[in-house]
Amino acid sequence: MNMTQIIATLLQGITVLALAPFAVGLVRFVKARLQGRRGASPLLPYTTLATLFNKEMVISASTSWVFRAVPFVVFSSSAALAFILPLAFNGGALSFASDFLVVAGILIVGSAFLVMGGIDSGSAFGGMGSSRELTLAALVEPTVIMIFSALAFVTGSFQIDGMFNESLVLAHPYLVLLMLAFILVALAENARYPVDNPATHLELTMVHEAMVLEYSGRYLALLEYASAIKLTVFAILLSNFIFPAVSAVTGFGFVSVVLSIVLAFAKVTVVAILLAWLESTIVKMRFYRMSEYLSLAFFTALFGMMVALFVNSAGATFQYYSICAALAVFFVVLLFGRLRLKAILRFYALSSLSIAGIAISLAYLAPDEASHLWFFAIITVAVKSLLVPYVISRSEQRYRQTANLQSFLRPASSYFLAVILLIVAFFLVKNIPIMNMVEWNGLLYASVVLLTIGLAIMIVHRNVFSQVIGLLVVENGIAIFTLTTVKSLPLSIEIGVFAVTAITALILSILNSRVKEFYNSVDTEELRSLTE
Repeated sequence: MNMTQIIATLLQGITVLALAPFAVGLVRFVKARLQGRRGASPLLPYTTLATLFNKEMVISASTSWVFRAVPFVVFSSSAALAFILPLAFNGGALSFASDFLVVAGILIVGSAFLVMGGIDSGSAFGGMGSSRELTLAALVEPTVIMIFSALAFVTGSFQIDGMFNESLVLAHPYLVLLMLAFILVALAENARYPVDNPATHLELTMVHEAMVLEYSGRYLALLEYASAIKLTVFAILLSNFIFPAVSAVTGFGFVSVVLSIVLAFAKVTVVAILLAWLESTIVKMRFYRMSEYLSLAFFTALFGMMVALFVNSAGATFQYYSICAALAVFFVVLLFGRLRLKAILRFYALSSLSIAGIAISLAYLAPDEASHLWFFAIITVAVKSLLVPYVISRSEQRYRQTANLQSFLRPASSYFLAVILLIVAFFLVKNIPIMNMVEWNGLLYASVVLLTIGLAIMIVHRNVFSQVIGLLVVENGIAIFTLTTVKSLPLSIEIGVFAVTAITALILSILNSRVKEFYNSVDTEELRSLTE
């Protein structure tokens, strides 16, 4: 440890502490503008914190020392992250403490004391918010550990400081899955939409605000400041997936210091604007759906780790068509665990879009078939990503009762079954002799997975519309198998296949609507009992 590292650490911490209130104010300002309001100045949180520090505190006589210690512990844990993590500089004086298990422990300590503070106040709201916070923490922390475990495996470093020495997403494109999981976790950890509404005081929806409701004056200022610091830390850390921090050891100087501070300010500004836009376009989830949301985050991180293990263990170069194949499988797995038809159609469209990406990637590897592959990609986007979801959605709008598709399994159980199917498909494909005969054998695995999950959708989901979705997923698996084996088909056959897909989706959607009209049900279990 030298003086350069100490100065870099101090500058980074001071920069984050100074930017934290601005980040919160900017989110509020942009949200107000997007919602047609004038909005307060982004600098207002500075005045608010200063006012709270000068206000008198009102403390219940029934509280213990825990209530008074919570603001200092929570603030210290958030401030520690600002000095430990590689936000503005890499290789700082406290980089040795950036082990991801230590960082997870710091997050847990802050959450645990905040929960105890909510309980110690003795209020009903505090106890309710603490109960909800513990539920969320039990689901969030394993996902955080999963994300950084995968990054540690890829980068060979257990310290977060060593993980962000390069642009992870640009160096390892498949890590975009871990980045998506980190975004979901960051929203939950910072009590933002769709997990919590930081601006509400409605007792039925409060989580974080319920635990700090009994605090006032300096204690409330410390808690609000700690929340702003954590938001700023997550914003910069998320940006470092693409634009890593400047090295404090090899590139530390006046220019690099100014550049790092300006870059940190730019990262916070961009993330705050994107967060404000996101919170203006989505609604808060009901609390009973949080397990579904966080299981989605966990599975995304788990899938990213599986891809990382597969790539690094096999020692293979991860081509762009493999990335698209992984995304096609990933979106179908997400589709498998969803119940709302709109979400299912959205994931089907994204999976089909990924298949189009496979065709485009293969066009650069097989120039002789480039024209056919480009045509396949364009028609896939037009028919499967746009036309088919539109046709099914229009048919569903006639009967709002089919907006939620019934299933024999809950979302978490569906994701667990999907993981089992992925493992079974992997060992099945690995022992097939054709694997050594196919040039792009990774696509064969994606094909088998889509075929398997498509059939599972038709079995597990009980709605008639689910049978249509299952058939479409199976057809996508056949399409990938075609790209893997014969690369392309004659133009007339390709046009015929896409025409049949579109017409089949239209006919089956109309048929399902008729079934609902005549039998007042689209539940396959009820329809099985019908007799002539």
